[in-house]
Amino acid sequence: MSPHNIISEIDGLGDKTAKKLIWNARSALGMTEFIPADDIDENTEYITTGSSELNRILGGGFQTGKLTEVYGPFKSGKTNLAHTIAVTIQLPKSKGGLGSTVAYIDTENTFSKEKIKRIASKRFGLDPKKVLSQIFHARIYSSDHQLQMIQKAETLCKTRNVRLIVVDSLMALLRSEYVGIGMLARRQGFLNNMLHGLSRIAETYNCAILLTNQVSVSMKGMFSANDAIGGNSDEIFRQSLLNRSPWLPLPRYVQDEGILIEQFAEA
Repeated sequence: MSPHNIISEIDGLGDKTAKKLIWNARSALGMTEFIPADDIDENTEYITTGSSELNRILGGGFQTGKLTEVYGPFKSGKTNLAHTIAVTIQLPKSKGGLGSTVAYIDTENTFSKEKIKRIASKRFGLDPKKVLSQIFHARIYSSDHQLQMIQKAETLCKTRNVRLIVVDSLMALLRSEYVGIGMLARRQGFLNNMLHGLSRIAETYNCAILLTNQVSVSMKGMFSANDAIGGNSDEIFRQSLLNRSPWLPLPRYVQDEGILIEQFAEA
């Protein structure tokens, strides 16, 4: 639910009125009562990754109601994984899917119809044309556009049976628009707002959110390591979201024309 400072920006509403409206709405929705923990209904479902070992590592596959970030260096297979999940979610539940559709938010123009066709037909024996018709794609050109289309994706959850939202990639546009240490606070505030919006969508519609991300090299004493772009965005996930989100560093060698391989287990 939106904070009162956003609601108060509506013409004719002040801070006190906005706060009163929000508190009354929470009461009406039953959001102001404590409940016993054993009454909590998590209603978690799993989407197969196409790899039995990766499913095992993730505890069954990609979970609904949660955000999962996959990060790795260039050409490590992040987009291949995103394409694969966009196909596997369309499988029936008996085969590890949800029989649902996908909203694909493409910030780097890496979405490939041909790759989807290959994965659908060669790996899973699905009709490529039907699979493509169940993927709703949006090419993104700015961070503000990205936020707008995340909100638009919520509409698809209501009207088009979308149970998976892919953001490929999360930080690419923010990284180019918010440059320098002086812009870090604004960038992290924008990122925090975006992540909270995605978390709310995931929880409200019990859909899975898959985020891909780039990495940067950070020095740790005498050694270096690849860390996900976004500064302390991992802290945002751990501290701000109601659900714990899986983190999956992706090794450089994992790629096979979008078809996941069992070598994932060695990562």
